[in-house]
Amino acid sequence: MTTRELLLQSIDLDTLSRIRTYSELISVALGLAISYLAYLGYRRNRSRPMLFIALGFALILGVPGAALVILRFWLGVPVPIVNSVGQLSELAGLLAILYGLWMPRRA
Repeated sequence: MTTRELLLQSIDLDTLSRIRTYSELISVALGLAISYLAYLGYRRNRSRPMLFIALGFALILGVPGAALVILRFWLGVPVPIVNSVGQLSELAGLLAILYGLWMPRRA
């Protein structure tokens, strides 16, 4: 056996599942923190593009993780549906950020 095969055999699936869950929770927390800071920037400067950027980060990082926790773990929704909800949220978030960056400034 090679070293790689030994390493793959020694990995515990429960450990990988826990790492994945913690990683998802960290992503949600970071997404919400970034969204909050962008929202504060919007309130401080009344910059409408910053509002769309805040919304985009919340949709990209916050909603998919929350959907995983709520839909999959609490409600038992099948994984393909949860993934679809997350993917649609990420697409909407990217469009919101693009709009916020592209939006003309008002003088």
